[in-house]
Amino acid sequence: MTSGRCIDSSYRSNKYRLLGTKVALVRGVSDDVAVLVLEDETELLDAYVNGLEDEYDVYAAETAATATDHVDGLGDDLDVALLDRRLPERSGDDVLKYIQSAPIDCRTAMVTAVDPSLDIIDMGFDDYVVKPVTPSDLRTVIDRLLKLEAYDDVYQTLSEKRVKRSVLAAELSRTELERSEEFAALQSEIADLEAQLESIESEIDDEALPH
Repeated sequence: MTSGRCIDSSYRSNKYRLLGTKVALVRGVSDDVAVLVLEDETELLDAYVNGLEDEYDVYAAETAATATDHVDGLGDDLDVALLDRRLPERSGDDVLKYIQSAPIDCRTAMVTAVDPSLDIIDMGFDDYVVKPVTPSDLRTVIDRLLKLEAYDDVYQTLSEKRVKRSVLAAELSRTELERSEEFAALQSEIADLEAQLESIESEIDDEALPH
């Protein structure tokens, strides 16, 4: 994970590092999770950042242009993006499309005053949260999105190992399999991954999980 460092000489309220009129990185204490927050209302952005920076590396943006700059700069180190929809120039929807088109694996949530309508059907977000929201609400959203990402990672690995087990079971005799330390290790790995998956499932709403 990249460190949350942005070199610039100007500051606002000793918290935001500015690049021209763009709001740049806000450094949190965690180097593990990078969160992009796009919000054009300065006071609201301040409140979000203050409530998140102790747990995450928060990359704050007041404009879509700044948000896409952060996406480009972070690349696959960006874990979660929280996006307002209604902005003065380009919309948060445009940033969502930009993230989707980038070669990165990033979970996204729309955090907006815009009530959902049929236009969201073709939008590729992971969550949709209608304001007002608190920093605590956002932490809950981030935690849920990170668990979804962990679920996908474990599920993919488990699926690959199950395929290998099936192939070996079809090609080798029971005696060969019972004598194989490698096959026993594979069985153990599958059991561990199944336990991990079950643990994650117990913490996530069932509707959010792939079926």
